[in-house]
Amino acid sequence: MIKHIWAVYFSPSGKTEQVTMAVAEGAAGVLKSGEIHACDFTLPDKREHPFCFGEEDLVILGCPTYAGRIPNKIMPFIRDRICGHGTSAAIVMTYGGRSIDHSVMEAYLLLQENGFKVYGAGSAVTRHVMSDILSAGRPGTEDLKAAGQFGADVVHKIMTQPENYNDLRLPGSNPVGHYYKPLEADGTPANFLKAKPKVHNEICTRCKICAEVCPMGSISRENVEEVTGVCIKCHACVRKCPTGARFFDDPSLISHIRMLEENFAGQPKDNNWYL
Repeated sequence: MIKHIWAVYFSPSGKTEQVTMAVAEGAAGVLKSGEIHACDFTLPDKREHPFCFGEEDLVILGCPTYAGRIPNKIMPFIRDRICGHGTSAAIVMTYGGRSIDHSVMEAYLLLQENGFKVYGAGSAVTRHVMSDILSAGRPGTEDLKAAGQFGADVVHKIMTQPENYNDLRLPGSNPVGHYYKPLEADGTPANFLKAKPKVHNEICTRCKICAEVCPMGSISRENVEEVTGVCIKCHACVRKCPTGARFFDDPSLISHIRMLEENFAGQPKDNNWYL
C-alpha cells in the first residue's frame, strides 16, 4: 500500500519541477495521502547523499532532456544514488520541443536496475531553456492538467494491476542510443562545450543569485564573473538573474539556438504519457 508520495527532480529552470509536482498532486488526489515530499536534487549539496525508498513509497522522478538523454553530469547520480526496494515509480522527462530521443528509455532502464517498479512514464514539453520562442508558455494549464491526470492514472494502475510494472513500450532504444549532436544554423556540427555565461557588469548588482542556482556549483560566489567549473548550458543563471545581467555570447551556441528556432518553433509538440 502506498503511504508516501515523493517528487524527486532535477530542475535548473523550474519547469521540470512544475510538471513533476503536477504529477505528484494528481497521484495524491487519488490516494488522499496528504503531504507530497519534495526531493530536489538540482543543487550540488543535494546530491551528496543517496535517496533510498521502500515499498510504501511512490516516487515521481522528473528530469529535463539534454541532447536527447538524461544530462550526462546528472545521470551518474540517478544511476548510483537513487535506489528503490520494490518501490513504485513513474517517470517524467521534459524537453524543449526538439525531441525526447532516448531520455525516457534511459530513465526507465536506470530505475528498473535500481529496484523500482515503473508503472508509467511520460515526456512533457516545456519552454526551451535557451530560447524565448521555442515551446513558449509551456507547460500551460492544460499541460499541467494532463500531468495530474497521468499521476492519477499511475495510481489506478498500481491499485488495479499491481503485477503490470516494467512493461512499458517507450520511445528510444535499448541499449540507449548516443547523445544528439547539435548543429549550427547552416547544418554543420556545433561545438559549444566550452561556452560559459558572461556578465553585463553595468547592470549586474552582485546579488549572487546566479552562483546560488548553478546546478554544478561552477559560478564563484566571491566573483560572479568567474565560472570555475563545468557549465551544462542549463541557463539557470540567465533565467533567474533579476536584472538580466547573465548571457551567452558563444557564436556556435548562438547559431545552434537559431537552428532550433528555425526548425522547431511554430511546430507545437504533444506531451506523451505511457502506462
